[in-house]
Amino acid sequence: MKIIGIAGSLRRGAYVWRLLEAASWEFPATVNFEIWEGLDQIPPVADGELPQRVDELCHAVSEADGMLITAPAHSTVPVQLNYALDWLSSPRAGAVLLGKPVGVVTACLRAHEAMWAQTQLRRALGAAGAVVYGADLAISSARSRFDATGKLADKEFRGRFHEVLDELCTPSFAKAQR
Repeated sequence: MKIIGIAGSLRRGAYVWRLLEAASWEFPATVNFEIWEGLDQIPPVADGELPQRVDELCHAVSEADGMLITAPAHSTVPVQLNYALDWLSSPRAGAVLLGKPVGVVTACLRAHEAMWAQTQLRRALGAAGAVVYGADLAISSARSRFDATGKLADKEFRGRFHEVLDELCTPSFAKAQR
């Protein structure tokens, strides 16, 4: 199983990057988790050939069984993440989000910081046909929630985070049986 991760912040040291990196230790060993790092190079949707980075993103997401997005701790979604979602939902790029399980989580200093961005992401992903999990999961007081190695130290959040990851890792036929 393969899951693609995208950090919703262009700032590498942001808490959402730390959360995405921590996810690599939380997935089961059977999951190939890959962080996609090209968000800063995604242009707005335009006519013509797909830009190389857009093609790479669409190819990576279409080959993955699911996607994990760590939402930014702002009141809005960064424009580059909006561009990426526009491309991923575009019929020209294969509408690769259609039916794709996507987890949305965030790490921030105060939980209310992520509320609007998570709402925007849930709406955009849902409109693209993705199946969204965890869109209300925010780890607040993020500064104290990671240990020295970058792993999640908060047991309660870690448990809730695992619920989202489990949803991403459960094949759709198994979900239909529930």
